[in-house]
Amino acid sequence: MAITNGLRVYDGAQFAHALQTEMDSTPADVPASPDKKPGKGRLPARGRASQFASKLRKAMANAVHAKAGSAIDDMMVVLVDTPNRAVRDTIRDIVEHVPAMVEARQGKLTDEAIDALVSVYMRAPPNADVERLLYDSNAKARARFLEEWPCFTAKELSTIAGHGSKNKSMTASRWKTKNKVFSVKHAGAEYFPAFQFEDGQPVETVGKVITILGEKKSGWQLAFWFTSPNGWLDGKRPADVLKEADLVAGAAAHEAEEISG
Repeated sequence: MAITNGLRVYDGAQFAHALQTEMDSTPADVPASPDKKPGKGRLPARGRASQFASKLRKAMANAVHAKAGSAIDDMMVVLVDTPNRAVRDTIRDIVEHVPAMVEARQGKLTDEAIDALVSVYMRAPPNADVERLLYDSNAKARARFLEEWPCFTAKELSTIAGHGSKNKSMTASRWKTKNKVFSVKHAGAEYFPAFQFEDGQPVETVGKVITILGEKKSGWQLAFWFTSPNGWLDGKRPADVLKEADLVAGAAAHEAEEISG
């Protein structure tokens, strides 16, 4: 059982046991009379309490059964002791959404989940160590990329390109829609790696690669591809040899074949 500031969390069996223990115990302020015997046909107080607790345990199990065959050990009971209704309502809303959040988290590693590392605490599944390594490794790679490779915001791109639109994100959005450039997201902001641009305009080679790999790779995956040594380029990084458009496009085509299997 976990207790935190008026919040108690029980496993189903723990809660049932706590109820039974309370019902079986004799209240301290009402001492049992040693000479008083139970009347004929009546159970002693302890027996009645135990019997009642057993019924309560079964009633609790039946009341919260969500699926046929589920057992009390598969349940969890959350008790909130506070007069503040806003707190109670908030906890209820959070608890109701937790199952869907956990299922989504277990389903796949999303960009948002990796960017935020772990946004929802859950008991570790059997593959938790492997999953945590994947999160950490990807997060560290992104941090290194942002430290080593300059990036522009959409507003900065508009200024560099010399576009005077009031909507400073229009230029970047238009180029991205036309598959001329790609972006990566970090901490809720969008960044455009600077190696994609020359004299304020998109480098044509980048657009060719996006056309070949764009549907197969996310923005971050493209960023890592451009900045990693490539065997088809004799170990050179695509971002360093963008002027050799045909070679870089060929390396992207080989990559697409490997992804397709």
